[in-house]
Amino acid sequence: MDASSAAGQAQLFEYIINSNQTGVCVFDAVRDAAGTFLDFRFSYVNPAGAAIMGKHPEKLIGVSYRTYFSQAESSGLLAFYRTVLESGQPARLLEVPYFADGIRGWFDINVVKYQDAVVVSFVDISVLKRTQISERKQATFFNQLLQTTPNAVIAYEAIRQPTTDGTPGEIVDFKAVFFNPKYERLFGTPAATIQGQTFRARFDAEDKSLFDYYKGVVERGESFQRERYYNVINKWLLLLGEKLYDGFLLIINDITEQKETQLDQQQLTNALQTANQELLRSNENLQQFAYVASHDLQEPLRKIQQFGDLLKARTAGASEEAVDYLERMQSAAGRMSTLIKDLLSYARISTRQDENQPVPLAQVVGNVLDDLQVSIAEAQATVQVDELPTVTGDAMQLGQLFQNLIGNALKFRRADTALHIRVQCRLVAAAAIPGTVRIARQPTAYYQIDVIDNGIGFEEKYLDRIFQVFQRLHSRREFSGTGIGLAICEKVVANHGGAITAASQLNHGTTFSVYLPA
Repeated sequence: MDASSAAGQAQLFEYIINSNQTGVCVFDAVRDAAGTFLDFRFSYVNPAGAAIMGKHPEKLIGVSYRTYFSQAESSGLLAFYRTVLESGQPARLLEVPYFADGIRGWFDINVVKYQDAVVVSFVDISVLKRTQISERKQATFFNQLLQTTPNAVIAYEAIRQPTTDGTPGEIVDFKAVFFNPKYERLFGTPAATIQGQTFRARFDAEDKSLFDYYKGVVERGESFQRERYYNVINKWLLLLGEKLYDGFLLIINDITEQKETQLDQQQLTNALQTANQELLRSNENLQQFAYVASHDLQEPLRKIQQFGDLLKARTAGASEEAVDYLERMQSAAGRMSTLIKDLLSYARISTRQDENQPVPLAQVVGNVLDDLQVSIAEAQATVQVDELPTVTGDAMQLGQLFQNLIGNALKFRRADTALHIRVQCRLVAAAAIPGTVRIARQPTAYYQIDVIDNGIGFEEKYLDRIFQVFQRLHSRREFSGTGIGLAICEKVVANHGGAITAASQLNHGTTFSVYLPA
């Protein structure tokens, strides 16, 4: 083909038009006999244009514009093409939507006059347009989200030192490119002030290291999270952010209330630790005092009892009154010795740390019954022990617990009735424990261990007194004792995270209920 000849140029032109992805149509003017414009009709359409309209080019030649395009008038395109035809001035339309006649999309249209016709070239920009619409929707969504989020949000863009070779210069500052209303309210700064200030002008006065920190974030491209106290607004803030293009995005959460609570809790924890240390020292001092006091008090008592025994051995010819005085002295010394021993036991339990070892209660109660074998025989009592569980605790303390409870049952018995003691156990839910029982810990279940007797009982109006130190419901002439045994019981169960209570009726026996964590 000779491209220099007229025929060759025509072929070249046709090849270029037909192979182009841009749609091209030539619309000839349709006029009446008087030359008045009536319509356009297709006189040429290239393959790309026909493909956009979903037709073969041959099917379109000769078809009038109004016949093919149902929205010729309503879209304004017919009038637009006629204006170009009559004025002779080329014109352009951008992002023209057309959704009819098998065409669905957006187009950029160029129109030029050629003789008594117009040449219309059009590019399908639907993919680009849909992308733009999607991006605008996303931008609108995120903008609404940022406007309504409870967090303050601000985005900064780097200000760089100019360079002569086109490479990015050193970051010398940042400028705010976006912030939401929450940011304005948090810092109490109007939008105009934020927009007009650079990062360093705003924050260098408070902390110059902030700029270097965020500069490093942009250069390294790392996300970050940090807590910071801002003196200007007197608040603790949690800063979450990451690099965004040539800058960074900050999401700011006001954590002042949580931080103050945390600091208060830390202060309370420190105070509690200090108090615990003081309590430990106090307990150590108390235990040391108890041992010293026990020794210093027991020694004179032993001397009194020893000299009393010597005097008693030499009272063969003494009067009955002298013997009576001597026996009273010995009895008082014996009671004092017992009282000191009980006080020492109570002090040991009060200051002793919990032992967390498995303790089979059946074995504990069995050992107690062996120790009380003589007293049980003297009382002609029967003791029934049901199946008992294994608990976590201190075997020695639990032994003291049951020693005192069973010992009380043996002591406070009725003279006219054979004594019967029963130790039984059942598993109960925490909710089933009587409301009057106070428990330090709250596991889901407890062992309720009942020590039941048919002894003399007591009136329940004294229930709040029986677990107090030195509280007695009977005189020493009726029943011996120091009034410390049940106080020891309460201290033991408290050390094990449990509780103890009692139910009784005068002359109808007593039930002591012990609750230990299961």
